[in-house]
Amino acid sequence: MRIFLTIAFISFILISCGGGSGDAITLKFNLGKGSKMDYSGTVDMHISENVMGNNINVQNKMRMGYLFEVTNDSAGWKTLNSTISRISMDMNANGQSLKFDTDSATSDTTGPTGMMLKIFGAMKGGQFAFTMDDKGHVGEVTGMREMMEHALANINVPNSDMIMRNMGKSFDASNFKQNLEQSFAMYPDKPVKPGDTWTRTSSINSNGMPVKMENTYTLNSVSGNVADVKVSSKLSSGADSSSTGVKELTGTMTGDTHYDVSTGVPVDGNMEMKMTMKVNAQGQEIPVNMVMNIASTGKKL
Repeated sequence: MRIFLTIAFISFILISCGGGSGDAITLKFNLGKGSKMDYSGTVDMHISENVMGNNINVQNKMRMGYLFEVTNDSAGWKTLNSTISRISMDMNANGQSLKFDTDSATSDTTGPTGMMLKIFGAMKGGQFAFTMDDKGHVGEVTGMREMMEHALANINVPNSDMIMRNMGKSFDASNFKQNLEQSFAMYPDKPVKPGDTWTRTSSINSNGMPVKMENTYTLNSVSGNVADVKVSSKLSSGADSSSTGVKELTGTMTGDTHYDVSTGVPVDGNMEMKMTMKVNAQGQEIPVNMVMNIASTGKKL
């Protein structure tokens, strides 16, 4: 059960051509008050590690769907109300499988699958809010813990206190702020034209493990109202990795995201993230390799 919970929460928070004009464009998050955006992300993750001579392989595909609505736009900051619309998972860990979908009535309701379905099923429809400027910088995240407490309050699952503590690592407001910024804080500080590059340094928190990301973005092309942006990132251990048992972490992320120029909405994206790390556990150093393919889609409603 522990491995199911751990991998589920890692996936959860890791939850983005053609010829173009040479003219510079202004790329920013530009949804107006009252506008809504449907956004979903899919993480297809493969993990391999060796523990005491035993190879452990985990495959997990998780999808999160959100509905974002701009409820306020003031002094350069937009307030977005967020509703979770869908959660699905298909995981296999050394022959043990877990598969469910909050949109499917045929999902297994027994054993570990049943418990996860209850938890995430209760989260469907849950709401939280955050503020964001037109460059994708997130200011304040509110309602995360209240959403989780409400989801767990009315379902009967064993060890709910332990589950809340584990999930709290992923749903802590400061951690979720970092993860939101990794999805949105890529907009350049000035108009750009095809071939121009800009950089951003950010941090994400993966199940309590900080990861530093040095991102380089390039505007590949602009076709009609769609901008194709390439990203190339270098990953390394965060400042406080020692407390998580991570001795060394390196990695890369590459891919492309297409943006609607008029609204700044990420229309679709595909990324490949590769990480290798060494983890100290019970006096042993465990090598871990992780590959994640991350796909995203967005649409103004």
